[in-house]
Amino acid sequence: MPVSIVVGLQWGDEGKGKMVDHLAEKATAVARFSGGANAGHTVIAEGRKFALHLLPSGLVRRNVIGMIGSACVMDPVTILEEIKSLEENGISVEDRLKISGKINLTHPGYRYLEKQRESDLANEKIGTTGRGIGPTYERKYRRNAIRLEDVFNMDTYRALVDFHTEEAISSLNLNADEVVKLHSDVEKFIDASREVARFADDVSLSISKVLGEDGLVIAEGAQGSLLDPDHGSYPFVTCGQCVSGAACTSLGFGPTSVTDVVGILKAYTTRVGSGPFPTELDNETGEKIRQAGHEFGTTTGRPRRCGWLDGALAAYTARINGCTSVTLTLLDVLSGFDELKICTGYLGDKFATGRAMEELVPVYETLPGWTEDISGETAWGNLPEAARAYVLAVEKILDVPVTSISTGPGRNDVIWR
Repeated sequence: MPVSIVVGLQWGDEGKGKMVDHLAEKATAVARFSGGANAGHTVIAEGRKFALHLLPSGLVRRNVIGMIGSACVMDPVTILEEIKSLEENGISVEDRLKISGKINLTHPGYRYLEKQRESDLANEKIGTTGRGIGPTYERKYRRNAIRLEDVFNMDTYRALVDFHTEEAISSLNLNADEVVKLHSDVEKFIDASREVARFADDVSLSISKVLGEDGLVIAEGAQGSLLDPDHGSYPFVTCGQCVSGAACTSLGFGPTSVTDVVGILKAYTTRVGSGPFPTELDNETGEKIRQAGHEFGTTTGRPRRCGWLDGALAAYTARINGCTSVTLTLLDVLSGFDELKICTGYLGDKFATGRAMEELVPVYETLPGWTEDISGETAWGNLPEAARAYVLAVEKILDVPVTSISTGPGRNDVIWR
């Protein structure tokens, strides 16, 4: 059986959590391969809403194994809170959750460091979540990070924790009260690390065993491809890789195991934080999309910036991910617009994903809208003609089949073509 990789094709918030949960019905395991608690995946199941940050979305299904790869970063205090939240809703992860022992841990001091850096940047802020993700990755590549596996050697572990505590204090010039608070947070971090260590695992080996027994593994990405540090809107990006190729390195399997790459694409475009956004609508239309789509961050609660679908960027991300199919999400949000626009390119045939993205001027194709409420629709033939035409226009731009369409937040609010 194969590995199916699920990736976001925009700046995140495309609805990956809902679709991973939907696809997980036939999966043996769902394995998260990127990011940390800066991500927010929402799943609605059994009449309840689950907001996950690092736990794989598939864990909401009680028979699915959840794994977290080595290229992710983890705040042990936060993940215990997530585990507790699931348990309070009657969903236990014991014997189902496997976390790579190689995963890097987010020391409490990193939050202070990241927030201070954002403050120092003034008008050039990146727009991070302030959860210490960037400093965690920095220390990984500086080769003195704290790994989950270090907990099993307490002398090494404690020395690393003390080093990063003192580094944060000296770097930030904290006052006495802040130092006391940091030391308190560090003790909670140590206790949580010890508790989470029971989930430590050789994730690569576990995936190999699942595949050897003809199981299906869904590799779940975080954020979106346009936040990838290599292929995204640099420097306004995240620190962990977001594209499909990262699944292999994080989870420890070869590319020959992959049979499907599913790109998740919102029917319009949103972005949280700073950075270029060629199709942004900073007007009443953008606000209408925001309210209809409930576009507020799962992790931060920040209002998302909204705009028309950028087909040119979506075609780019579908290509770099090697998408075999695309799921178009939140199509129902576009009901009630007289006309809709899709960016098909930029003036002067320009294209850029780095700093020059600020200079891009979109060229639009205009399509008729529809008034019918399509929320919860599950049949392609029942969609208004204009809605079907919109989907087909997206498919033509991407040159990748749009095989499914999400029409609502519910687990089964999906049209398969």
